[in-house]
Amino acid sequence: MTRYINGLVFNSETRSFEKSNFQVHGQYFKQSNTFETKIDLDGYYITPGFIDSCSQIGLAEIGIRWEGDDSFEFESNIQYSVVDGIYPFDTAFKKAISHGVTSSHIVPSPKSLIGAKTAIIHHTHTTVDEMVIKQGVAYSFSIGQNAKSTFFAEKKKPLTRMGIAKIMRETLQQIKEQEPLIRKIVVRAHKAVDIELIVRLQQEFEFDFHIIHGTEIPLLEDPSLNTVIAGPTFRHIEHNEMMALSPKLYKQFAANSIPFVLCTDHPISNATHLALEACLAVREGLLRQDMVYALTTGAATFLGIEHITGSIKDGLLADFVVWNKHPLDLDAKVVATFIKGKKVYAWEEEMTK
Repeated sequence: MTRYINGLVFNSETRSFEKSNFQVHGQYFKQSNTFETKIDLDGYYITPGFIDSCSQIGLAEIGIRWEGDDSFEFESNIQYSVVDGIYPFDTAFKKAISHGVTSSHIVPSPKSLIGAKTAIIHHTHTTVDEMVIKQGVAYSFSIGQNAKSTFFAEKKKPLTRMGIAKIMRETLQQIKEQEPLIRKIVVRAHKAVDIELIVRLQQEFEFDFHIIHGTEIPLLEDPSLNTVIAGPTFRHIEHNEMMALSPKLYKQFAANSIPFVLCTDHPISNATHLALEACLAVREGLLRQDMVYALTTGAATFLGIEHITGSIKDGLLADFVVWNKHPLDLDAKVVATFIKGKKVYAWEEEMTK
């Protein structure tokens, strides 16, 4: 049992940093009158571990060609699961941890039309089974430029948005019949015409639809959308559908009461840039406390793991990060990162003081 005292701890209920104490017993937060070790965190900020709400980390290794890319298949098959493609020793995991990102929702590549069953994983451990927090979270699709260009390059169908819509409807019906436990559908889409297709599918199928990216959502008059997995906006513009991409999107979502969480879609943007996305949203006028909530408890709630992690609360896994400054200060650094109560990263210079 370890007691951490005097830190500025993020309270997910008040969405504020409050000077308080907490205890860790084994893998969990747990209050007790007895403890073996006491660590003074006076002057430090403590948050729950950040959660990347859409990432390919472990599926697509940076700098490696096809040998390190297990992020998609051409063939349509609803039995694909990202858990079977994750490489636990992807060096990106350690870099993510060094920036306070302790877990990710893993989604297949935007190159895939019919994707796979998604999963949420921790960024540590040596086997995928140990990393998994929850699998079969959602079923993923990708529509628009990326999916079309992949099939055009291989001279395969679908070559048009009509063909994509046909395959999506057929697959959604299969999921409805064969995967009754999956109720969440996530769809990568930038362009308004593709977002309108998702709205139509929402009306046809009783699934919980969520858009990833949603660049042209502001063009729609009344989108009536569920939580959007927004971002990354800090990235290069790959194609015409992304010309309107800007951090202003976050402010537009808030102004239109569209709930959103944040993602890097690693390696599209690096997992280490997750806090930067929140900083850009703050620059556009959103509140820092709301963005810290979106990166932690908000993401956990959206993904359905708020009873497992995402807050500093008794009974939850002890996933937390110690920062030298407010985590959304651009020059803030991670002093230490803990996953399931175990220190998995330490900033050497700071820890020797």
